[in-house]
Amino acid sequence: MKRIKSSGNNKCDICESNNWLKLPDPAPSHSVTTSGKIIDQPLGKSLCSKCGFVQRNLFLFLGHTDYYHEEYASYYERPGTEEYHRKRYQALLGWMSRYLPENHEFKTVLDVGCGQGWMMDEMLSRYHDIEISGIEPNKHNSDIAKRKGHSITETTIEQSADNKTYDLIYSNNVLQHVNDVKGFLYNMKIRLNEQGVIIVTCPDGSRPSIDLLWSDHNHSLLPEHLVRLGRKLGFEKVYVTQSDNNPSIPPAQLLVMSNNPVYSGSSLEEARVPVREINHDYKSKSEYLESFRKLNKYLAKRISGYSNVYNFGASYWTSVIAAYCPDYWKRVEACVIDTQDSVNEFMGKKIIELKSLRKTDQNVMVLGTAPNSHTALENRLNEYSKIIKWDSFFNY
Repeated sequence: MKRIKSSGNNKCDICESNNWLKLPDPAPSHSVTTSGKIIDQPLGKSLCSKCGFVQRNLFLFLGHTDYYHEEYASYYERPGTEEYHRKRYQALLGWMSRYLPENHEFKTVLDVGCGQGWMMDEMLSRYHDIEISGIEPNKHNSDIAKRKGHSITETTIEQSADNKTYDLIYSNNVLQHVNDVKGFLYNMKIRLNEQGVIIVTCPDGSRPSIDLLWSDHNHSLLPEHLVRLGRKLGFEKVYVTQSDNNPSIPPAQLLVMSNNPVYSGSSLEEARVPVREINHDYKSKSEYLESFRKLNKYLAKRISGYSNVYNFGASYWTSVIAAYCPDYWKRVEACVIDTQDSVNEFMGKKIIELKSLRKTDQNVMVLGTAPNSHTALENRLNEYSKIIKWDSFFNY
């Protein structure tokens, strides 16, 4: 394990240590963001040797640039995005609603980092009498949410001049992107009514997953970290629950914070992660990141000898493979999807429909989708070409 010391303000957001264990980079000179943008920096992440918190501490956070304001719209501009996000936010609301106050005793709601308003749509479809507002820094996304009829402030919560308070404040998959985890949660707290509830979802750092691979994910948190943060903010009720295996929700966790005395749930005990577990966590995350070099070699070998190489899918996993498996990706002719929409290109490759694919023994198709989908897809697609799956490398 390579130990490094950070400088300046790069202390751990959880325990304030500056002793870090450098994590491997899946590529030596570049990385990829959740919006599919390749940046000319390696991943640059490290794990705190005291508490296990993961942070991108070797490079400037992208949130200190114009990335979210100017370049994040492409997060939603990929094939099949409407169907994907509808299912995703329906699943998230189903999960989140189990921890909302009973009898829906909330009228004013704030969505922090609302994107194009997908969760706001779902909230209004279930809770018809609420007054919901959103905060979103990206102009393109906030404009789309406004055209849906939502009340949106184009800013971040840290820069917002809104002095209103709310019964419910929630944020889905934003915490890992922010520059200051404690500051972000504090700015949610000061806008919360006295008996209100905060709900935050983010990737579950206790299970190595695709969360580690994005250069715009500044942090990866364990459930214990969320409990600690809630306690430091002065909340009496701090609960964390972990997601089940759901193809619409990669390994995630949900944090609930409230000072409402009648609110109840099941909590995790606040405790410092033992060193033994940190060493195990470091090893599992390192092995996960190093597996991409092995996957690159594996895919390059498996496609050799075929004339026509196709990638099935054009979403998150495809962008990760494009970034971290270059020897495979340079051979790909096109991304294949079931039904084509207005998006004609992804990660520099044209997009074609499955039904247009000419069946030949010279075709090989690599599954560029979540590993837990591979078995079902292999059975469905094998009539079109030789199918290559790689789910033995990763679970998530």
